[in-house]
Order: sequence, then structure tokens, then C-alpha cells
Amino acid sequence: MAIDPLFDPAVVQDPHAYYRLLQETDPVHELVGTGSFLVTRMDLIHEVVSKPSLFSSNTGEFLHLGDWPAPGLRPASSTAPDGGGVLATADPPDHQRQRRIVASRLSTTALRLMEPEFRTLVAYELAHIPADGRFEWMGRIAEPLPMVMVARILGLPDSTAPTLKRHGYAMVERISGFVPEGRIQQLEDDGINGLGDVIEAYARARQDGSGDSDGLIGIAAQAVADGDLDEIEALAMLALIISAGGESTTSLIGTAARILAERPDLQQQLRTDPPLVSQFIEEALRFDPPFRGHYRLVTRDTKLAGTALPAGSRLVLVWPAANRDQAAYDDPDDIRLDRPNPRMHVGFGWGIHLCVGAPLARLEARVAVETLLAMTRDFHIDKEASPLGYHPSLMVRRLVALPLVAALA
Repeated sequence: MAIDPLFDPAVVQDPHAYYRLLQETDPVHELVGTGSFLVTRMDLIHEVVSKPSLFSSNTGEFLHLGDWPAPGLRPASSTAPDGGGVLATADPPDHQRQRRIVASRLSTTALRLMEPEFRTLVAYELAHIPADGRFEWMGRIAEPLPMVMVARILGLPDSTAPTLKRHGYAMVERISGFVPEGRIQQLEDDGINGLGDVIEAYARARQDGSGDSDGLIGIAAQAVADGDLDEIEALAMLALIISAGGESTTSLIGTAARILAERPDLQQQLRTDPPLVSQFIEEALRFDPPFRGHYRLVTRDTKLAGTALPAGSRLVLVWPAANRDQAAYDDPDDIRLDRPNPRMHVGFGWGIHLCVGAPLARLEARVAVETLLAMTRDFHIDKEASPLGYHPSLMVRRLVALPLVAALA
């Protein structure tokens, strides 16, 4: 059986031509043999997210190929208990109940108080790059620093950030679609072990209230004590904040820096007019969002754009495709800082499931770009380094590395 181009390594690295083809010829595209359909048009994605009872978010299976002979669906974990899902995989009314608990700690107002902390972290790292200006952006800035902020938001010390990062990356790779059988168990072990600090802090908070009352671990523990969450929900929510929260910020910071490294004219424009950085971050989110898609479960037989969808089938809402829909945007393949309504994209999803960590990712990406521009006169991709590439994943769009050469200010 022919395997759909979605799984082709070349398409994984650069999917936009394939997305455009689907958009124009087959916007609800069946992945034969998987019971799944790719939805690539903006109007159809808006239709799906507006009908949560028909298109449920409560699905824990993901497209997988790995070393299987043909693609199919695979559970996110071999050990996770059945349940109603949390946050991104929960339906109303559970979704609203869960979201309320974490929203105050992740609000724009609350996170603005942490902005100086992240600016200090980025400035310190950039101040210590080698004298020749060569450094690797992902390993120095985009990967470690957002997880330090996640640790602080959870109420954990900075020293736990590397372990949290191991958990988050293991869980994201686990659902990437390309993990061979021999690596599945190792990723699940890394994921569980990476939560050790979180579980210990949560247990202390539940036992004696010793946790940081402003940290998400303490907030979750109190919600369990108050009967607003059960313990499975609480721990699953914390795990999701680590994996999705770190991933969205890391990928966005990498994408934003890559775009600017390839566009010296944009660098200069933003240095001349710094308030445009926020607009640029929205364009980076639209142009190449951190997540490639999220899933919905079809709850009863229906149709979408004339395509029959049987109950039990899955939809993959392909955010990057919708973000370059020619029916939704002029010049969708260009970076433009003059777009009206710059947040009218689906870089962080749409509707009730708009990413709860979006304010954190926006803030950190803006600060990272502002600091990089302020501390350099110019930067570009190191021509002596290996070609750029992305982690093989059907879920995320994260650069493996971004080697830069900077002329320091």
C-alpha cells in the first residue's frame, strides 16, 4: 500500500507545498487505512472547532508510522488511564473547569510581572557568547530558558529545568509519529522519570500545604483539596503544561530567530521600530506555527465539505495549512508586518481550546527577539554549519539547531 506523502521525510521538513495541494484539491483528505482526515482550509477548521459536541477533543490517539509497514493510530501512552482528557483533550464542561484553575497563573497580567526575569536570562546568555559571535540559538536560548520559566511558574527551583525538559521532549517525541518500536519504552520511562520533582512537590503540597501557593503545583493541589479537580486530572494538567508550554515557546523562538537571520531587512526594520516586534511575533506564528495540528474525534456520522466522516474517525486540524490559506490571507507565503487583525491566525489553535499558554509563548518570544536585536548589529545563519532541519514529527515544528553568527553591538 502506498504511504501518504504526509509521512515522507521531505514533506515533514517542508510541508507547505503539500498542504497547499490538499487545500486546493482535497481539503478534507483521507489518510487511507488510518480512519483519519486532514483538514487544511481555514473556514473548515473554524467550522470544526465551533462544534465541540460533534467534533470532540477527547481523543488520545495519534497518527503513527515509526517502523510499521503502514500508518495507523497509536495511543499517546501505554500506561495512561482512561479518562475525560485534560485541557487540550477535554470537552465542555470539564475543559472550562480545568482551564479556570490554571488561567490566572498563565494570564498576560500575571506573566508580565515575570518579563524582567526572562529578559535577564536571555541577556546573560547572549552576553556570554564567544568573541567570534558564533553560537547555537536553540541550545543556548530557545530550549533551556523557556523551561526555566516553566519551572518557576510551577513553583520549582531553576535546577529542575533540565529534568522537566527531558520529560517534555520525551512526551512530544512519543506522539511524533516516527518513533521506532525499540524506543517507545525509553521515551515513556523518560517521561515518567522527568516528572519526579513535580510529583514530590505535589505530594508535599497535598500533605501539608508546603508548596508555593502562587505556583501551579500548589494551585493544582489546592484545587484537588477543594474538590475542583481529581488527582489524575491535576497531575495530567501539570504534565501537559510542561510538555506543551515548553514546546510552544521553544519552537516559536526558534522560528522567529530563523526568519530574522534570513531577512536582514526585517532585522533592520525591527531595530528601527521596536514596537513592531509584537506584530512580527504574530506573523512568525502564522507563517510557521509551533504545532502542526491537533486532533478531533467525530462523534456521529456527518459530512464536512461534502466528505463523509463516519463516527469514530479522527480529524487532524492542520494549523500551518490554514495559516497560509490564500482565501484567508493576501500573500500568505510572505512575512508582512502590516496585516490587519494580526492575531486572526490559528498558530495557537482556535476557539475554546486556544492554547492556555499562548501569553507565555508570546511574551518570551517577544523578549528573546527584542534582546537579540538590541545586543547585536546583525546576525545570520552560519554558512559553515550543517543545513538546517526540523525534528521529524507530525505534531511539532522545532528546529534541531540554529547556528548563528552575530556582530555584537
